[in-house]
Amino acid sequence: MLRKNCFACDRIHAIKRGTNPYFVKELSESYLVLQDQQSTRGWCVLLLKDHHEHLGNLPPRRAKRIFEDVLKTAEAIKKAFRPVRINYECLGNTLHHIHWHIIPRHRNDPTPLWPVWLWGKKKLAGKVVSPALRRRLIIMLRRAFR
Repeated sequence: MLRKNCFACDRIHAIKRGTNPYFVKELSESYLVLQDQQSTRGWCVLLLKDHHEHLGNLPPRRAKRIFEDVLKTAEAIKKAFRPVRINYECLGNTLHHIHWHIIPRHRNDPTPLWPVWLWGKKKLAGKVVSPALRRRLIIMLRRAFR
């Protein structure tokens, strides 16, 4: 079940309507979207298909399938963007809907020892991609899943 006033649920409604321009792929337990800001090229987010706030409250088999989605996404990111490392984040501090950030870290990373959350709002918000680049990144990811 999806909830009103939940940013992730709103995104999922848009995916179901075919109006979410960041949508990449439907997976077993989640929807894969490109992160709005591409502070690091290929940053993706997996949104659990229905509204749950705590990963630990899900049945273990379902949690395992979610993590399989995370691993499949990481493999696609590796194929598409060839990062030197990938960070995995499932936080829930500000968005109370189970979701995973899969964040590629590249050779030109200015702060390779820092988590992206320490970059500050200016850097995180500063890389909004054009619609053309967004489409290209999504195509690269979809091809990498094949």
